[in-house]
Amino acid sequence: MVRFAALALASASLAGAASAPAMAQDAPARQTFAACTTQQDLEQILNSDGQLMPDGCRSLSITPVRSENGTLCVIDFSGESQGVLQNLRDAASPDQWWVQCDSLTENAG
Repeated sequence: MVRFAALALASASLAGAASAPAMAQDAPARQTFAACTTQQDLEQILNSDGQLMPDGCRSLSITPVRSENGTLCVIDFSGESQGVLQNLRDAASPDQWWVQCDSLTENAG
């Protein structure tokens, strides 16, 4: 669930960067942001100006990569070390997902 919510959050965070004029020459830099399993946890981070990180949240990053097929984005769910328990929860799912950057920003707004 957090992975799909993170994709929605990623589309909003990349909306401005992917359409910037500088994109024609260089891909935007890596962006890191918090993603949470509940809205309440994310609101807690926002209300604390990023000072708190509830247990249901983690840091994600999106890195645009130039390819012959356009700009691709790798979404990294591994974040910072989350401990043994989190690693066991995530064992069945890959830490990195590749998507077309344009698909993240198509419906952002």
